[in-house]
Amino acid sequence: MHDVAVIGGGIVGVACSLELLGTGTVALIAAEGPGAGTAAGSAGYLSDGEIFPLAGPHTLRALPALLLDARGPLAIAPAAAPELLGWGLRFAFAARPARVRAATAALAALNRPANDALYLLAERAGAHGFLRREGALHVARSAAAFARARALIPVLAEHGLAARAVERDELAALEPALSPAVAGAVEYPHAMRCTDPAAFGARLAEHVRQLGATIAPGRATALDCRRDGTWRVTLERGTLDARQVVVAAGVWSRPLLRRLGYIVPVRAARGYHLMLPAPGVLPRRTLLFEDEHFCATPMDGGLRLAGTMEFARAGAPPDFSRARLLFAPAARYLPGLRDGSATQWMGNRPSFPDSLPAIGTARRHPTLHYCFGHEKLGLTQAAISARAVAALVSGRPASFDLRPYSLERFL
Repeated sequence: MHDVAVIGGGIVGVACSLELLGTGTVALIAAEGPGAGTAAGSAGYLSDGEIFPLAGPHTLRALPALLLDARGPLAIAPAAAPELLGWGLRFAFAARPARVRAATAALAALNRPANDALYLLAERAGAHGFLRREGALHVARSAAAFARARALIPVLAEHGLAARAVERDELAALEPALSPAVAGAVEYPHAMRCTDPAAFGARLAEHVRQLGATIAPGRATALDCRRDGTWRVTLERGTLDARQVVVAAGVWSRPLLRRLGYIVPVRAARGYHLMLPAPGVLPRRTLLFEDEHFCATPMDGGLRLAGTMEFARAGAPPDFSRARLLFAPAARYLPGLRDGSATQWMGNRPSFPDSLPAIGTARRHPTLHYCFGHEKLGLTQAAISARAVAALVSGRPASFDLRPYSLERFL
């Protein structure tokens, strides 16, 4: 019997396994190769400043226009609407001003220490060479978008996060690859980027293996708690026993926990990327394009354009036109950009209506813990979330208040 079974081989599950190896024997259950989850195809942008939840009055006001714009940053497939009804009602509830303020504070509490925690975890695994601590720029083409970006600076400061406005003249020297027609930018000096998220995850997973964790391939299909509080985990092939369990399986966490009677309103918010192996122009750091709200991140394999959010019917095939839509607006920011030999990718980002992850201990099962639903911030928040999970498993208090992330918020 293992001391802990971690269900989910993505970046969050791998980070949890690394933190838990100091507490006893660990089994990491990975449906795919460990480290190969959704974060492997992410923008690679490790953003401490992404503290504003999707739900908010501004989103509700803009929703009709967004849904009618097939080329926009948010899309809902008509066939998915019935599946999203309950989630959408919770989204509207989360958009109330008081809820938005609470979610913003909770995201900031995770993000303030997140990049330092991830860097330290990467150093332990010899993977810190994939991380660059050079900041990021949120760039605006229009004066209106620049004004909106600047307006967030005092809010970020209230939450202990640094950001500063960069006017057009300074921006030209800071990032020569940008078009001179851009209006300005906001710099996030403590942001990081990952130069190869897939290789980074694989390196962390290999360190987990080297430290003696058991890697159990396949998807977990059921959890059964014995009278003594230990667990039988049913896999696609075989079973596994553990004294404690951590569910960190992204959107696939939902059926496991619902079978035990827990409310888990998480849905897949599909994200896309377009990878340009020979982009012709390469910025020095991650750029987030404010007008369209997607990223361009220089990586070992070229330039990755990543963003947009799509809610589709479960199991629907990817709509790779959404990845291809990223090129034209990126080229307006980066003159000379080329898309030859571009590759496309889609991943399922686990999204709760309030944009907060679920981190905690199950209310009726004290030996069952969970850590999933980080939406677009899984890579950013993996290590700090894993520290909290290790505290829960060990019976120690976490370094920050975990109540905002409890599944009990949905009761």
